[in-house]
Amino acid sequence: MNRLISILYWISLGTVLCFITLPLIVVVAASLSPTSAVTLQPWEWTGRWYADLWSSRWLDPFLASVKIATVVAAISGVLGLFAAYAVVYERIPGSDALMSCLLSPLSVPQIVKGVAIVLFLSMIGLQGFLGTPALIAAHVVLALPFVTRMVATSLANFDANLDRAAQILGAGKLQRIRLVVLPMIKPGVLSGVTFAFIISFNNIPLSVFLVRPGDSTLPITVINYLEYSLDPVLAAVNVASMAFILTVIFLFEKIGGFSAQLHGGSK
Repeated sequence: MNRLISILYWISLGTVLCFITLPLIVVVAASLSPTSAVTLQPWEWTGRWYADLWSSRWLDPFLASVKIATVVAAISGVLGLFAAYAVVYERIPGSDALMSCLLSPLSVPQIVKGVAIVLFLSMIGLQGFLGTPALIAAHVVLALPFVTRMVATSLANFDANLDRAAQILGAGKLQRIRLVVLPMIKPGVLSGVTFAFIISFNNIPLSVFLVRPGDSTLPITVINYLEYSLDPVLAAVNVASMAFILTVIFLFEKIGGFSAQLHGGSK
């Protein structure tokens, strides 16, 4: 019986891995296609399509996406840290209602949020904020619940006895936060920041309503390009984006322990 369960486990695991990785393998293979038509011919693969990624057509929206995602990650990280600390650790009055409010954007479809933001800016006469300012604000609203929840999980797992010990030894509140609490919840903060960066960098449903012509993000540029053409350059762009995101995840894992938070603990 145990052997049967083990076999079923490995079959299920292999099936899931194939389901996840096969589309990625196809995209990588398509980016190496020898002709402008997407073909899978390993004996004729070429990397010449990746040279097109350095053109302004792709480099400018990539840099714009990185800039927006970096600002969104920083703002979401700070706001999410303060919100989670107040709600989970300090247990301010109405903390449960406040946490529900902080997580409420998750219940609203992104397309609805995008339309609502555009209508709101139009109603108050701030159409000029469409573009980067509106994208940053909208992405912060989208990413904040993820950051707050991850930091809240770290704070819930934090041993409050360490804070009490520091207080007994004479440490002030700010000292305890800086030297005791923050180092212990760093994996949660950095994992939340990482998720905020990825969510902002890859976002389409919100961004499509808020970008300005000529000042687009990389995902929107990809969608617009896909309307008129499907060639290996598009596959190369997606492979490069995937490699960039994996690099960001790897760096944050090395800095603060990204996977530790996913397993529900601290590093």
